Amino acid sequence: MSGQDGWEHILNDGEEILWQGRPDAAVVWSDLFGLQSIFGLFFAGFAAFWIKMASFIGSGIDDGGIGDIFPLFGIPFLLVGLYMVIGHVFFDAYQRGRTHYTLTNQNAYIATQMFGRRKLENYPHKADTTVELEDNTPGTVWFATKLVRHVRNRSDNGNHMSSQRVTYSEKPIGFCRIEDARKVYGMLRKIVADLKQSA
Repeated sequence: MSGQDGWEHILNDGEEILWQGRPDAAVVWSDLFGLQSIFGLFFAGFAAFWIKMASFIGSGIDDGGIGDIFPLFGIPFLLVGLYMVIGHVFFDAYQRGRTHYTLTNQNAYIATQMFGRRKLENYPHKADTTVELEDNTPGTVWFATKLVRHVRNRSDNGNHMSSQRVTYSEKPIGFCRIEDARKVYGMLRKIVADLKQSA
């Protein structure tokens, strides 16, 4: 958005920057007690148990080394489980450390730059926008949602056929963990109120 961030020349005619900031990049240790970490604990525990049992069974099989390789198939599942338990809190902090927020009189922008790739999302202000404040220190201002698509593969053992089940969930979008959340919340509420009045 700003020149130093490399997001020049993206604003519309008449668009003015009202606020810019960055989220707090500290690790949120309380997230370790969320549902994702709890589910990951069971997932990782099952994967570790599977690797242990596969190693025990494989050690008694004389098959030219296949028994030694078989337990390794459980390692990716163990790594996924460990990410769900603790890795996600570090990745979330890493992502926040490479995120920039910009509020203008027309849009809310979220810019991220990770692994050599830059991404810019913009959310236009609307008269029916619901603005919510999580008044913590730091705080969060929510102003949009987006649909997240989930695909699950299902198999029918009787007919040897597989099918996909597609579900959707709403993910909240906002300026997360910012110091001046109340100020930004007030700005967004005023923008939405003005849009309602002019509609």
